[in-house]
Amino acid sequence: MAKKKLVEGDIFYVKVNSKYIFARLLLDVDSRILKHEPEHNCKFFSGCYLIEVYKGIYETPNLTSKEIILPSQYTFKKYFYSKNYNVEWTFHEHEPVEYYKLDFPETLETGDKGLINFRKFDVSLPTKIVCEDFPKNKGNGNQKYTGTICSSFYQMVDESFHLQDRDDLMKSDRTYFLDNNDIRLNNNFRKEIYDQIGEDMNQSYYEMALKHGYDLGRFYQ
Repeated sequence: MAKKKLVEGDIFYVKVNSKYIFARLLLDVDSRILKHEPEHNCKFFSGCYLIEVYKGIYETPNLTSKEIILPSQYTFKKYFYSKNYNVEWTFHEHEPVEYYKLDFPETLETGDKGLINFRKFDVSLPTKIVCEDFPKNKGNGNQKYTGTICSSFYQMVDESFHLQDRDDLMKSDRTYFLDNNDIRLNNNFRKEIYDQIGEDMNQSYYEMALKHGYDLGRFYQ
């Protein structure tokens, strides 16, 4: 079944170096979030999709597991469909999104009283890290985990290859782009942060957000 554009819940695949990678569109930021709350803190991601990538590198487009290898990341919607970026996606099947299972990138931001805050969509909680000690990238000295956008979906495909020990299949040299922008990809640091904010790192985002007064269901009424 051919589609011109994907909708939330669509599973699709791309073919790279004669291999197939499957992914799922979870959220359209503009139509799902900013349409209802234009000033939501995620407006930095206006014009983006939130997409997750499944584990598995396939010889044929036959999905056998929906285990996630790369958790949800933001990528530009317009570039996803742009001829210049040429994302050769094919619709596979539709699986409705259960919002209480959604997950979001985990980042850091400047908070109050000279401390760094942990940020996950609605939730912002103070850590014990002072602003002067904001984690930095070794290569360029820029702040880490501040949140950014995959300019091309193929950055996500490349990362999924890397996480499955197949760097030989990557389209571009690895730049540690996602490592430096999502705490979920650094398990040791993630444990430290969750200890500091007093939260269980194994709980769902929905559970954590509800405790702090945010119901994700408000966008799904």
